[in-house]
Amino acid sequence: MITAFGKLLAEMIGTNPGVLGDKALARTVRERMSACALEDEAQYLERLQSSPREMEAFIEAVVISETSFFRDKGPFASLDRHMRDEWIPARRARRLRILSAPCSSGEEPYSIAMVLLEAGMKPGDYRIDALDISRTLLRKAVRAAYTEYSFRGAPVSLRTRYFETVGNEYVLKDDVRQGVRFIHGNLLDGHALADQLPYDVVFCRNLLIYLGAQARARVLSIIDRLVAPDGLLFVGHAETSCFQTSRFVPLNPRGAFHFRKVEGSPATTQEGAVANLPSMVSVPPPVQIAPRRPNITRETKQPSSEIPKPKDSIAVARQLANQGQLSDAATICERLLQEDSTNADAYCLLGIVLHGQENLQQAEECFNRAIYLDDQCYDAVVHLSLIKEHRGDSVGAEVLRHRAVRIQQQARTA
Repeated sequence: MITAFGKLLAEMIGTNPGVLGDKALARTVRERMSACALEDEAQYLERLQSSPREMEAFIEAVVISETSFFRDKGPFASLDRHMRDEWIPARRARRLRILSAPCSSGEEPYSIAMVLLEAGMKPGDYRIDALDISRTLLRKAVRAAYTEYSFRGAPVSLRTRYFETVGNEYVLKDDVRQGVRFIHGNLLDGHALADQLPYDVVFCRNLLIYLGAQARARVLSIIDRLVAPDGLLFVGHAETSCFQTSRFVPLNPRGAFHFRKVEGSPATTQEGAVANLPSMVSVPPPVQIAPRRPNITRETKQPSSEIPKPKDSIAVARQLANQGQLSDAATICERLLQEDSTNADAYCLLGIVLHGQENLQQAEECFNRAIYLDDQCYDAVVHLSLIKEHRGDSVGAEVLRHRAVRIQQQARTA
């Protein structure tokens, strides 16, 4: 029955049914059944399908809202440079237009506004549209009152300058709020933002990683429409491989994970993209699935009839995969992920197994998920580059190989 709820979520918001994990989804179903005074899952499923209000409450319960001010500093530093070096010197007559989607409880769009204000712009010089599917999160964003937790990693000076302390909360000042407009909507809905002109800058970070293949393709098409020619697109670090460089040329600043949209032939664009990449040594495809960390004790051979429970080390699954027992290794990884949907090692190894079985689409999803959870996951980056190469995307493969080399270099100097 839980599978039916996962499929319904996929239809409504595009979520990959495997992202939440069966146990987490079952827990959410039980909580909502209790709120509705229902004891039968079939009855609750019927309620979901017939009640828009309950469907919205159910979606609210599963939406992942992990965010903070200036989360991942790279994108905001790159936006600041773009404003100071390109947009402001050009003295454009029209107003700058930026989209933040999904915007969660407002930390990202407000961080963007603070960047613009710090660069010398005024609220009338720009408008930031902030879109999210959760009405609860949007209400919090409009209220703009935050606790200490929202500022982890944010510059203290900006908190002092742009917030007022009220009791145990920090309330955003009006000059930051003025340029931000919050909109309720689903980016997968073709009607969402359909009346809007393309944006000069789009932040769409850590959404694609949660979507199934069809929903991801739909969102990619919508993003392509929403980014203006020569506009910037910021994505999550696990999502860079989703974009075709014939339309979006990757830019280089470390930790920013952003692209510039270009118009022109794919050949011209790819040459431009390659020209921006430093020279590097090719990364050969791995022959065996070696342990990611040294000094891991090797396990004795595990018969396929005695598949270990999730509490066992993933080293056992890795050993089974190296021995050619791919189905058993995949089963262990799936069990581990049912217990802990944030296990980057399990996602990576499952992706490697699927890659070995030539299931490239699901393997790519696993690798992207692993990189989202652990941006230093070397094996996932390498295998993604191989998938790109297999599909004929030599530029995308080169970007990922360069990233793999950086990971190796950082590991050596750590």
